[in-house]
Amino acid sequence: MKRVYQLVSLVLLFVLTQKSYALACKKDGTQSNSMITINTSIAVPNALPKDTVLWRSDNYSVSITCWQDQMAGTEFVYFYLSPRDPSLTQLGPDLELGINLNGADLRCTQLERCRVRLPIQFNGCTLVWGPCTFDAQTFTLGFNFFLSKRSPPSAGKEGSLTTVSSYPAFQLDGVGGINSKPGSNFYMTLAGLNQLRYIACASTLSISPKTIDFGAIPTATAQTDKVIKEVPFSISATKSCNSAYGLNAVLKPAAAMAEDGYTLVPNDNPSVGIRLLKQQDHSALPFNKEFNLVAYSSDQVTVNNLLAELKWRTGKPTLGKFNAAATIDVFYK
Repeated sequence: MKRVYQLVSLVLLFVLTQKSYALACKKDGTQSNSMITINTSIAVPNALPKDTVLWRSDNYSVSITCWQDQMAGTEFVYFYLSPRDPSLTQLGPDLELGINLNGADLRCTQLERCRVRLPIQFNGCTLVWGPCTFDAQTFTLGFNFFLSKRSPPSAGKEGSLTTVSSYPAFQLDGVGGINSKPGSNFYMTLAGLNQLRYIACASTLSISPKTIDFGAIPTATAQTDKVIKEVPFSISATKSCNSAYGLNAVLKPAAAMAEDGYTLVPNDNPSVGIRLLKQQDHSALPFNKEFNLVAYSSDQVTVNNLLAELKWRTGKPTLGKFNAAATIDVFYK
Protein backbone atom coordinates (compact mmCIF):
# COMPACT_ATOMS: atom_id res chain seq x y z
CA MET A 1 0.00 0.00 0.00
CA LYS A 2 2.83 2.36 0.82
CA ARG A 3 4.45 1.88 -2.57
CA VAL A 4 1.16 2.54 -4.39
CA TYR A 5 0.69 5.81 -2.46
CA GLN A 6 4.18 7.01 -3.42
CA LEU A 7 3.61 6.14 -7.07
CA VAL A 8 0.32 8.06 -7.18
CA SER A 9 2.00 11.06 -5.55
CA LEU A 10 4.74 11.11 -8.18
CA VAL A 11 2.21 10.93 -10.99
CA LEU A 12 0.25 13.81 -9.53
CA LEU A 13 3.42 15.85 -9.15
CA PHE A 14 4.26 15.24 -12.78
CA VAL A 15 0.79 16.25 -13.99
CA LEU A 16 0.73 19.44 -11.94
CA THR A 17 4.23 20.46 -13.02
CA GLN A 18 3.52 19.71 -16.67
CA LYS A 19 0.74 22.35 -16.65
CA SER A 20 2.92 25.01 -15.06
CA TYR A 21 4.35 27.29 -17.71
CA ALA A 22 7.01 29.86 -16.82
CA LEU A 23 9.90 31.56 -18.50
CA ALA A 24 12.78 33.50 -17.05
CA CYS A 25 14.12 36.39 -19.15
CA LYS A 26 17.01 38.71 -18.26
CA LYS A 27 18.70 41.64 -19.97
CA ASP A 28 22.29 40.68 -20.79
CA GLY A 29 21.55 37.37 -19.08
CA THR A 30 21.52 38.82 -15.54
CA GLN A 31 19.59 42.11 -15.27
CA SER A 32 15.93 41.97 -14.25
CA ASN A 33 14.93 45.62 -14.50
CA SER A 34 15.85 48.98 -15.98
CA MET A 35 14.47 52.53 -15.96
CA ILE A 36 14.13 55.35 -18.48
CA THR A 37 13.31 58.87 -17.29
CA ILE A 38 11.52 61.69 -19.12
CA ASN A 39 13.76 64.65 -18.35
CA THR A 40 11.85 67.42 -20.10
CA SER A 41 8.45 69.01 -19.55
CA ILE A 42 5.69 68.15 -22.05
CA ALA A 43 2.79 70.51 -22.72
CA VAL A 44 -0.52 69.04 -23.93
CA PRO A 45 -3.30 71.15 -25.51
CA ASN A 46 -6.81 70.17 -24.38
CA ALA A 47 -8.03 70.16 -27.97
CA LEU A 48 -5.76 67.32 -29.14
CA PRO A 49 -7.73 64.25 -30.32
CA LYS A 50 -7.63 60.82 -28.70
CA ASP A 51 -4.54 58.69 -29.52
CA THR A 52 -2.38 61.74 -30.36
CA VAL A 53 1.24 60.86 -29.57
CA LEU A 54 2.47 63.36 -26.96
CA TRP A 55 6.04 62.13 -26.50
CA ARG A 56 8.29 59.46 -27.95
CA SER A 57 11.54 58.14 -26.52
CA ASP A 58 14.76 57.39 -28.34
CA ASN A 59 15.12 53.96 -29.94
CA TYR A 60 16.54 51.28 -27.68
CA SER A 61 18.15 47.94 -28.45
CA VAL A 62 18.76 45.41 -25.66
CA SER A 63 20.08 41.86 -25.56
CA ILE A 64 17.66 39.45 -23.86
CA THR A 65 18.32 35.88 -22.73
CA CYS A 66 15.36 33.63 -21.88
CA TRP A 67 15.02 30.05 -20.65
CA GLN A 68 12.31 27.82 -19.21
CA ASP A 69 12.82 27.92 -15.45
CA GLN A 70 10.82 24.77 -14.61
CA MET A 71 9.35 21.67 -16.17
CA ALA A 72 7.05 22.86 -18.97
CA GLY A 73 5.75 22.25 -22.45
CA THR A 74 6.25 24.17 -25.68
CA GLU A 75 5.78 27.93 -25.38
CA PHE A 76 6.69 31.29 -26.92
CA VAL A 77 8.12 34.44 -25.35
CA TYR A 78 5.51 37.18 -24.89
CA PHE A 79 5.92 40.94 -24.62
CA TYR A 80 3.49 42.16 -21.92
CA LEU A 81 2.55 45.86 -21.82
CA SER A 82 1.58 47.55 -18.52
CA PRO A 83 2.31 44.32 -16.59
CA ARG A 84 1.52 45.83 -13.14
CA ASP A 85 -1.65 47.61 -14.26
CA PRO A 86 -4.07 45.01 -15.72
CA SER A 87 -7.09 47.31 -15.39
CA LEU A 88 -5.24 50.28 -16.99
CA THR A 89 -6.38 52.68 -14.27
CA GLN A 90 -3.13 53.80 -12.64
CA LEU A 91 -2.32 56.57 -15.15
CA GLY A 92 -5.81 58.06 -14.98
CA PRO A 93 -8.29 58.72 -17.83
CA ASP A 94 -6.12 61.05 -19.94
CA LEU A 95 -2.86 59.18 -20.56
CA GLU A 96 -1.83 55.89 -22.15
CA LEU A 97 1.59 54.30 -22.50
CA GLY A 98 2.47 52.53 -25.73
CA ILE A 99 5.44 50.67 -27.20
CA ASN A 100 6.78 50.73 -30.73
CA LEU A 101 7.94 47.18 -31.41
CA ASN A 102 9.39 46.15 -34.78
CA GLY A 103 8.15 49.39 -36.35
CA ALA A 104 4.53 49.13 -35.11
CA ASP A 105 2.92 51.28 -32.40
CA LEU A 106 1.17 49.06 -29.85
CA ARG A 107 -1.31 50.05 -27.13
CA CYS A 108 -2.86 47.83 -24.47
CA THR A 109 -6.33 48.97 -25.51
CA GLN A 110 -5.70 47.53 -29.00
CA LEU A 111 -4.23 44.16 -27.98
CA GLU A 112 -5.74 40.93 -26.69
CA ARG A 113 -4.58 40.43 -23.09
CA CYS A 114 -2.27 43.41 -23.55
CA ARG A 115 0.52 41.28 -25.01
CA VAL A 116 2.40 40.45 -28.22
CA ARG A 117 3.88 37.06 -29.06
CA LEU A 118 7.53 37.20 -30.11
CA PRO A 119 9.02 34.68 -32.59
CA ILE A 120 11.11 33.02 -29.85
CA GLN A 121 9.93 29.46 -29.13
CA PHE A 122 10.97 26.86 -26.56
CA ASN A 123 10.24 23.19 -27.17
CA GLY A 124 9.74 22.22 -23.54
CA CYS A 125 11.74 21.61 -20.37
CA THR A 126 11.81 17.97 -19.14
CA LEU A 127 13.85 18.50 -15.98
CA VAL A 128 11.63 17.85 -12.96
CA TRP A 129 13.40 20.45 -10.86
CA GLY A 130 14.49 22.76 -13.72
CA PRO A 131 15.62 25.23 -14.89
CA CYS A 132 16.57 24.30 -18.46
CA THR A 133 19.32 26.90 -18.82
CA PHE A 134 21.12 24.73 -21.39
CA ASP A 135 18.27 25.60 -23.81
CA ALA A 136 18.54 29.36 -23.23
CA GLN A 137 18.03 31.64 -26.24
CA THR A 138 19.48 35.13 -26.69
CA PHE A 139 17.91 37.69 -28.99
CA THR A 140 17.88 41.45 -29.57
CA LEU A 141 14.82 43.50 -28.70
CA GLY A 142 14.38 46.87 -30.44
CA PHE A 143 11.73 49.31 -29.19
CA ASN A 144 10.79 52.82 -28.18
CA PHE A 145 8.19 54.18 -25.77
CA PHE A 146 5.47 56.66 -26.55
CA LEU A 147 2.80 58.41 -24.50
CA SER A 148 -0.55 59.18 -26.11
CA LYS A 149 -3.71 61.03 -25.15
CA ARG A 150 -6.32 58.53 -24.03
CA SER A 151 -9.22 60.97 -23.70
CA PRO A 152 -11.09 62.86 -26.46
CA PRO A 153 -10.77 66.65 -26.91
CA SER A 154 -12.00 68.64 -23.91
CA ALA A 155 -11.94 72.14 -22.49
CA GLY A 156 -10.95 73.70 -19.20
CA LYS A 157 -8.35 71.19 -18.01
CA GLU A 158 -5.05 72.50 -16.70
CA GLY A 159 -2.23 70.95 -14.71
CA SER A 160 -0.79 67.42 -14.66
CA LEU A 161 -2.24 64.65 -16.81
CA THR A 162 -1.42 62.00 -14.22
CA THR A 163 -0.46 61.77 -10.56
CA VAL A 164 1.82 58.79 -11.25
CA SER A 165 5.52 59.61 -11.63
CA SER A 166 6.81 56.15 -12.61
CA TYR A 167 5.13 53.23 -14.34
CA PRO A 168 6.24 49.66 -15.28
CA ALA A 169 6.06 49.76 -19.07
CA PHE A 170 6.61 46.16 -20.20
CA GLN A 171 7.79 42.72 -19.11
CA LEU A 172 8.94 39.65 -21.03
CA ASP A 173 7.36 36.37 -19.97
CA GLY A 174 5.71 33.15 -21.12
CA VAL A 175 2.25 32.19 -22.33
CA GLY A 176 0.97 31.57 -18.80
CA GLY A 177 1.25 35.19 -17.75
CA ILE A 178 3.49 37.04 -15.33
CA ASN A 179 6.05 34.85 -13.52
CA SER A 180 5.30 34.60 -9.81
CA LYS A 181 8.99 34.46 -8.89
CA PRO A 182 10.24 38.00 -8.04
CA GLY A 183 13.19 39.13 -10.12
CA SER A 184 12.86 36.31 -12.66
CA ASN A 185 11.87 38.41 -15.65
CA PHE A 186 13.17 41.62 -17.17
CA TYR A 187 10.82 44.58 -16.95
CA MET A 188 11.34 48.25 -17.79
CA THR A 189 9.96 51.26 -15.93
CA LEU A 190 9.26 54.69 -17.38
CA ALA A 191 9.74 57.56 -14.91
CA GLY A 192 8.94 61.27 -15.12
CA LEU A 193 5.33 60.94 -16.29
CA ASN A 194 4.45 63.84 -13.98
CA GLN A 195 6.24 66.08 -16.50
CA LEU A 196 3.11 66.12 -18.70
CA ARG A 197 0.75 69.07 -18.18
CA TYR A 198 -2.32 70.52 -19.90
CA ILE A 199 -2.14 73.95 -21.58
CA ALA A 200 -4.89 76.27 -22.79
CA CYS A 201 -4.32 76.24 -26.57
CA ALA A 202 -2.45 74.56 -29.41
CA SER A 203 -0.12 76.00 -32.05
CA THR A 204 -0.70 76.08 -35.80
CA LEU A 205 2.32 75.59 -38.08
CA SER A 206 2.68 77.09 -41.54
CA ILE A 207 5.54 76.61 -44.02
CA SER A 208 6.28 79.23 -46.70
CA PRO A 209 6.83 78.30 -49.44
CA LYS A 210 5.54 74.75 -49.03
CA THR A 211 7.37 73.61 -52.16
CA ILE A 212 10.96 74.60 -52.86
CA ASP A 213 11.93 74.67 -56.52
CA PHE A 214 15.67 74.79 -57.14
CA GLY A 215 15.10 75.38 -60.86
CA ALA A 216 17.41 74.25 -63.65
CA ILE A 217 20.91 73.29 -62.47
CA PRO A 218 23.92 73.19 -64.84
CA THR A 219 26.04 70.05 -64.42
CA ALA A 220 29.26 71.28 -66.04
CA THR A 221 30.74 72.50 -62.74
CA ALA A 222 29.55 69.58 -60.62
CA GLN A 223 31.95 68.72 -57.82
CA THR A 224 31.41 66.47 -54.81
CA ASP A 225 30.24 68.41 -51.69
CA LYS A 226 30.05 71.70 -53.61
CA VAL A 227 27.06 73.88 -52.66
CA ILE A 228 24.84 74.50 -55.70
CA LYS A 229 22.19 76.83 -54.31
CA GLU A 230 20.49 77.97 -51.09
CA VAL A 231 16.77 78.82 -51.09
CA PRO A 232 15.16 80.57 -48.08
CA PHE A 233 11.91 79.43 -46.49
CA SER A 234 10.24 79.77 -43.09
CA ILE A 235 8.25 77.79 -40.53
CA SER A 236 5.86 79.88 -38.43
CA ALA A 237 4.06 78.83 -35.24
CA THR A 238 0.90 80.71 -34.19
CA LYS A 239 -1.24 80.24 -31.07
CA SER A 240 -4.40 81.95 -29.79
CA CYS A 241 -3.45 82.26 -26.12
CA ASN A 242 -0.45 83.33 -24.03
CA SER A 243 0.26 79.94 -22.43
CA ALA A 244 4.00 79.46 -22.07
CA TYR A 245 5.42 76.40 -23.83
CA GLY A 246 7.85 75.38 -26.54
CA LEU A 247 7.76 73.07 -29.56
CA ASN A 248 10.09 70.23 -30.46
CA ALA A 249 9.98 68.55 -33.86
CA VAL A 250 11.11 65.47 -35.77
CA LEU A 251 11.73 65.61 -39.53
CA LYS A 252 11.13 62.37 -41.42
CA PRO A 253 12.25 61.74 -45.04
CA ALA A 254 9.69 60.99 -47.74
CA ALA A 255 10.69 59.73 -51.21
CA ALA A 256 14.26 60.09 -49.96
CA MET A 257 16.78 58.75 -47.47
CA ALA A 258 18.56 60.67 -44.69
CA GLU A 259 22.28 60.31 -45.26
CA ASP A 260 24.49 61.01 -42.21
CA GLY A 261 21.37 62.09 -40.31
CA TYR A 262 21.33 65.58 -41.89
CA THR A 263 21.28 65.23 -45.69
CA LEU A 264 18.14 64.39 -47.66
CA VAL A 265 19.03 62.26 -50.71
CA PRO A 266 16.26 61.88 -53.36
CA ASN A 267 15.37 58.31 -54.26
CA ASP A 268 14.92 59.18 -57.93
CA ASN A 269 18.31 60.89 -58.36
CA PRO A 270 21.02 60.55 -55.68
CA SER A 271 23.35 62.98 -57.50
CA VAL A 272 22.35 65.74 -55.07
CA GLY A 273 21.71 66.13 -51.35
CA ILE A 274 19.56 68.66 -49.48
CA ARG A 275 20.21 70.05 -46.01
CA LEU A 276 17.87 72.28 -44.00
CA LEU A 277 19.79 75.04 -42.22
CA LYS A 278 18.98 77.78 -39.73
CA GLN A 279 19.61 81.11 -41.44
CA GLN A 280 21.06 82.62 -38.29
CA ASP A 281 24.07 80.31 -37.87
CA HIS A 282 23.86 77.81 -40.78
CA SER A 283 23.51 74.90 -38.33
CA ALA A 284 21.77 71.88 -39.88
CA LEU A 285 18.46 70.43 -38.71
CA PRO A 286 18.60 66.65 -38.11
CA PHE A 287 16.33 64.03 -39.63
CA ASN A 288 14.74 61.26 -37.54
CA LYS A 289 15.86 62.97 -34.34
CA GLU A 290 14.00 65.38 -32.07
CA PHE A 291 15.20 68.99 -32.01
CA ASN A 292 13.93 72.30 -30.62
CA LEU A 293 11.79 74.17 -33.15
CA VAL A 294 10.28 76.91 -30.95
CA ALA A 295 11.87 78.01 -27.67
CA TYR A 296 9.78 78.04 -24.49
CA SER A 297 7.85 81.34 -24.36
CA SER A 298 4.42 82.94 -24.17
CA ASP A 299 4.81 84.61 -27.60
CA GLN A 300 1.80 84.07 -29.83
CA VAL A 301 3.74 84.16 -33.12
CA THR A 302 7.22 82.71 -33.74
CA VAL A 303 8.97 82.62 -37.12
CA ASN A 304 11.91 80.32 -37.93
CA ASN A 305 13.88 81.49 -40.97
CA LEU A 306 15.57 78.57 -42.70
CA LEU A 307 17.54 77.66 -45.82
CA ALA A 308 17.25 74.67 -48.12
CA GLU A 309 20.83 73.97 -49.22
CA LEU A 310 21.42 71.91 -52.37
CA LYS A 311 24.82 70.17 -52.74
CA TRP A 312 26.45 67.87 -55.23
CA ARG A 313 27.15 64.33 -54.02
CA THR A 314 29.16 63.44 -57.12
CA GLY A 315 31.21 65.05 -59.83
CA LYS A 316 29.38 62.99 -62.48
CA PRO A 317 25.67 63.62 -61.88
CA THR A 318 22.77 61.84 -63.57
CA LEU A 319 20.70 64.11 -65.78
CA GLY A 320 17.01 64.51 -65.00
CA LYS A 321 14.58 65.66 -62.34
CA PHE A 322 14.79 64.94 -58.63
CA ASN A 323 12.11 65.08 -55.94
CA ALA A 324 12.40 64.76 -52.18
CA ALA A 325 10.13 65.61 -49.27
CA ALA A 326 10.00 65.58 -45.50
CA THR A 327 7.20 65.40 -42.97
CA ILE A 328 7.37 67.13 -39.60
CA ASP A 329 6.00 65.79 -36.30
CA VAL A 330 5.60 68.38 -33.54
CA PHE A 331 5.77 67.80 -29.78
CA TYR A 332 4.74 70.34 -27.15
CA LYS A 333 7.08 70.94 -24.22
